[in-house]
Amino acid sequence: MNVSAEITRRAEAIPEEPGQYGPPPQSVFEEIRLLWEHRGLLYTLVVTDLRHRYVGSSIGFFWTVVNPILELITYTFVFHVLMGVKFHPSGGTVHYGLFLFCGMVSWFALATGVSRSTTSIRENSHLIKKVNFPAAVLPAQHVFSAVFNQVIRTGVLAMGAMVLGDGLSGHLLLVPAVILLQACFVLGLGFFLATANVFFRDTADWVNAVLLIWMFMTPIFYPPAAYPRKFQLLLQLNPMAHLVGIYQELILNQRLPDVRQVLFAILFSVASLIIGYSVFAHHRRKFADLV
Repeated sequence: MNVSAEITRRAEAIPEEPGQYGPPPQSVFEEIRLLWEHRGLLYTLVVTDLRHRYVGSSIGFFWTVVNPILELITYTFVFHVLMGVKFHPSGGTVHYGLFLFCGMVSWFALATGVSRSTTSIRENSHLIKKVNFPAAVLPAQHVFSAVFNQVIRTGVLAMGAMVLGDGLSGHLLLVPAVILLQACFVLGLGFFLATANVFFRDTADWVNAVLLIWMFMTPIFYPPAAYPRKFQLLLQLNPMAHLVGIYQELILNQRLPDVRQVLFAILFSVASLIIGYSVFAHHRRKFADLV
């Protein structure tokens, strides 16, 4: 089946009416229900995105694992071997590598989902101008594509913990719930930034700059204890600091995370999804005239 033709066919299912692009804004729960109703189209877009990213490359889908491992080796050498950073005083290179990879897996999912969803509306202007096309699936496809890659990399991390670390425990069963929680957080950011990029063309450039700063301010390459006391508030207000900490506790430390970490993660994720989707829903009817 020609996927692009199928997407266009669905977009053109209803005749165009000038000035009426997409449904009017509704409650957040109704908006999420609309997105669920178009899950078939969303699935098609995610599969298409994954195929386009890997088709024609020498090792294809394996790049989703090879790239993080190459970065893992680089960062481990720089931060652990050269700079002597450790997540535990008695931890060696393998211990550092596992904790670093755990943080990188969650960070890659956020960075990829956010950066690609930011430009999703402008890159698909031909679809946005079709009446009643569900614009929300465009940012969502990149978020769920990143989630798929995150699941694969988490599996690699789990195997690494079994072979090189202290094994795994039943706490691993809670990881899918955390991945879903992070997906909600990234989805909210994606909706908000995709909207902003329609009105401000340099949003994507700002996002890339902020992501770089955000990455090094998140305890991915170093333990949270490395944060000076005067910057503890900055650490607590960093959603990814809590999410990374939860993953490390469940997968590598084999214990439940601190309750405050979980509550902060839930708060940030719910707030992001509600605010992001609300902004997106209240502005989407203007997209067709601006892209």
